[in-house]
Amino acid sequence: MLLSDGYHVAHVNTGSRLGSPNALKIWKQFYDLLTEKHGFNKKVVLEGVSRGGLYVYRWAKAYPETVACIYNDTPVCDFKSWPGGKGSGKGAQGQWKRVIEEYGFKNEEEAMAYRDNPIDNLQPIVDARIPIMHIITEDDAIVPPKENTYVLKERLEKLGHPFFYVISIKNGKPSSNGHHFNIESPHIGYHFIRKYSEFSNKYPIYLRSGLKNSQHIFSNTKKGRVGFLGGSITESAGWRLHVADSLQKRFPQTEFDFVYAGIGSTDSTYGAFRLHRDILSKGKVDLLFIESAVNELHNSRTRDDITKAVEGIILQSRRHNSYIDIVAQYLYDMPYVESYRKGITPWQIAALDRISLQYGINAIDQARQVTTWFDTGEIPPEKFGGCHPKPVGHKAYGEMIDRLFDHAWDGPSAQSPITHLGSRRYDENSYDRGHFQSIKTAKIKNGWKVVKNWQGTGKGRVRKHDVGIDYMEALKPGAELTVDFSGTAIGLPMVAGPDVGIIEWKVDDGEWKSLDQFTKWSRGLHIPWIYMLEKELPEGKHLLTLRTTDRKNDQSKGYACRFSSFAVNGN
Repeated sequence: MLLSDGYHVAHVNTGSRLGSPNALKIWKQFYDLLTEKHGFNKKVVLEGVSRGGLYVYRWAKAYPETVACIYNDTPVCDFKSWPGGKGSGKGAQGQWKRVIEEYGFKNEEEAMAYRDNPIDNLQPIVDARIPIMHIITEDDAIVPPKENTYVLKERLEKLGHPFFYVISIKNGKPSSNGHHFNIESPHIGYHFIRKYSEFSNKYPIYLRSGLKNSQHIFSNTKKGRVGFLGGSITESAGWRLHVADSLQKRFPQTEFDFVYAGIGSTDSTYGAFRLHRDILSKGKVDLLFIESAVNELHNSRTRDDITKAVEGIILQSRRHNSYIDIVAQYLYDMPYVESYRKGITPWQIAALDRISLQYGINAIDQARQVTTWFDTGEIPPEKFGGCHPKPVGHKAYGEMIDRLFDHAWDGPSAQSPITHLGSRRYDENSYDRGHFQSIKTAKIKNGWKVVKNWQGTGKGRVRKHDVGIDYMEALKPGAELTVDFSGTAIGLPMVAGPDVGIIEWKVDDGEWKSLDQFTKWSRGLHIPWIYMLEKELPEGKHLLTLRTTDRKNDQSKGYACRFSSFAVNGN
């Protein structure tokens, strides 16, 4: 795939030198030849397989300014592990003797005391912020990952390195003692390398699996459905309308159905459970835009929350239509700008893009680009607006998507749509079966009632999406209900307003747990919120018991609880 994109494979045979300083000298001569006499880019992608890890990290630490990214398969990161065999690995005594000779050690003790293996002296890699991906096999008996990749990962993370991706495969080939494996998802490494080595891209736009399927559908069927899933920035009559207008101009003969599903304050967790109701149930979706970065920040979601939710959205969408094209957007807020100014990718955006990269999802890092616009003065903050942009900001977002379209649709459309490749899941408990279970399935013991066509309480603002629907409501302490459900997770999509209290719940015969429903916005707003009560239950049937208590947040006016359904990840 990379060769067809114009990449070149460059190799010089230093296989017997095991990443020694002597090997580095030969690599430097080879690098100078390629870059100075043959005009190759001075930034290289380093690929190391097995013992190749010794070479790759030797080079990256010596010449970090020359490295675009590192991609390794089951790499050696400490020669004491292999070929030394001083840990749990099998080792290779002939190659161990070669290490001692090649590195000029007087004896084995000197080799054991050596402190410049790939796992050592990592600051140059951290300072250069070199993106790294390792694909490993957990049962590797030759180069055990616990002695190699995981040691390296831990040390880099302690130094603050944010770009280390590990793709873990449970079992390698038995014939190689687990060291080699079948490459079932080559697109993962492909998209990683493309992302971090596209030097000519003006904007942080990452075309991965592309948009050729939607182009084919729009061009040939003359019909297309486009979904927009996100929070209030998507709900606003801004960038999404620019995109709709652009699509209609690009495909003037096509009849489009635009499904706008932006709801203020909602993040990817809420999105994973409402995706089917709000978008997929409308019919086959050909192109889907997703955004949640701003609300991941404000809703205090964790990396685990983001992984479960975004992976769930992707899996649901591709199960719905295996040809669906997806674009992920990482919209800006000032904390993200401040992070980028320090040279640090915000962890929320890194978490979102880790999943996007894994599944080949096209992505646009608007937060990074907005930082550039602010710092250069091309679009100053007062013109762009805050995280809820002014018209100038929305237009800029739309124009970035136009650049993605230009790049993706340069040339003729595909002759036929192609099923997007699958991927190994990051999280077996991701919300790929997220849905809303009716409140009518609950069994009320006491104190709860279904309020039909809820219009608010008269205290605290309500939003249009949250009125006119039925809620399960309890106003006083001691209300209790149960509900049967099947799956691995359950939560409550609620309106958390000025009068909500602390609730308690348990699943099956588990311990009682408590939750303060009051958010930083609840004082004056019945804010739509989804609280996940349990995220990793054993697969199967369960019983949730829920009750109100006589405890509340100091700022709350009551003990109420209101939710519109049960958010269940299951069948």
